[in-house]
Amino acid sequence: MTDLTIAVNEILDRRNEYTTAEEYYEGTAEEVFTSVAMSRALHRTGNRFRLNFAATPVDTVNNRLEIASVSAVSPEAGSYLDRVWASNELVLETGEIHKRALIYGDAYLIVWPEGDTLQVHYNSPKTTVVLYDEENPRLKRCAAKVWEISIHEKNAVKTRTRVNLYYSDRIEKYISRAEKLPHTPKDSDFLPFVDDFTDSNGVMKHNLGELPVFHFRTERPKGKPEHLGAYGAQDAINKLMVGQMAANDFHSFPQRYALAAEGSSESADFDSGNESISANNSPGEMAIFQGIKEVGQFKVADPNTFLEPFKAYVRAMASTTSTPLHYFEPTGNIPSGEALRTAEAPLVKKVRNRQLSFGSTWREVFTFILKAGGFKEDVQVHWKPVETFDTKEAMEIAYKKIQIGIPLEQVAAEMGYDAALVKTWMAEKESAQIQAGNELPGESESHNVQPKDTTGVPDNPYEQAA
Repeated sequence: MTDLTIAVNEILDRRNEYTTAEEYYEGTAEEVFTSVAMSRALHRTGNRFRLNFAATPVDTVNNRLEIASVSAVSPEAGSYLDRVWASNELVLETGEIHKRALIYGDAYLIVWPEGDTLQVHYNSPKTTVVLYDEENPRLKRCAAKVWEISIHEKNAVKTRTRVNLYYSDRIEKYISRAEKLPHTPKDSDFLPFVDDFTDSNGVMKHNLGELPVFHFRTERPKGKPEHLGAYGAQDAINKLMVGQMAANDFHSFPQRYALAAEGSSESADFDSGNESISANNSPGEMAIFQGIKEVGQFKVADPNTFLEPFKAYVRAMASTTSTPLHYFEPTGNIPSGEALRTAEAPLVKKVRNRQLSFGSTWREVFTFILKAGGFKEDVQVHWKPVETFDTKEAMEIAYKKIQIGIPLEQVAAEMGYDAALVKTWMAEKESAQIQAGNELPGESESHNVQPKDTTGVPDNPYEQAA
């Protein structure tokens, strides 16, 4: 099989999995019925009652995946990155890419030069894939994007499937022969797509030197949805909610019965002359039946029949997704201090793993951007802190890190301060130290200012706060 058929089939084969992941995150997954009769009975109303907890594991991780800054070696390269960052609104784009990567397990970014700027676009795994070398799974062999277009053909609008294959030196463009692709497409189902940018074979050359497609994934070689472990518990919660809402109708409008007296006939039970008397009496009224021995009311289901299992399934979801329980019950008893850090330890570890994976891809992206701009430099991606600390505790930890020799710039980056702002602070501090060193002897005495004893006092801005 060629790269064309492998890539197209890979995208089509996994599309249903990605759709399922999206449905569970959005809360639109169909209820799973064990009875065909119940499925038919609740088909119209069953999907209206939604308490979507499956989105919580995704949002909890995504809320802690925030890039603090990206730093280059030279100021010129840093300025170029800042321009690309601002022109593509990457402040918003990064959060969306992280979110989609967590929902689907995979997400893709395409970087392409347009005029004097670089365009950075998120691409869904429903349309995009990267193929890796069989011998070296970390080496990208090629990438593909598959989407549908409408074309005018013989006075009619028809749908065709477009495919782009991305290589380190070219892009190959294809279009399907027919409107609908077969279940397993082959090379013969496609033709070269020729436009103003390609040659007669549908090939467009470029000099980027590497694939402009970047793969964000939660695991390797293929990602898994962050909330995959929540599917089963969410199905159970959906079923409990639908069942409870159906039972709630009987709480509001109890089902009653009337027992006929011995010897009475059913046709005469609720008939008084020419007027029929209904058993569904209105509130505040009295219904009088002839030939009725006894009336009563069926007992409704106990709400705890639904609520207790509901709580159990929420706890099960927290366990299977390594998400602290207090994120599912924000109004409950939220731990604090050491208890909070213990409860969030699995979450923190998971977020750090995502930072390693996503950070590696972001490093590729920004290095590629610098290379396209003429800079052969490496970059560093700094993340905002993962752990939950109050301000005082965070400052104390920062102070201790500086005491053991960690550079102030690194500590500030870990605390989420902007790299450019930190450089400005350091430059101002250095300038002040130089100015103080050039101060003339006796100048302090002339202003009646006594020099401070700085023996043993670390020179850092966190000491006062600590």
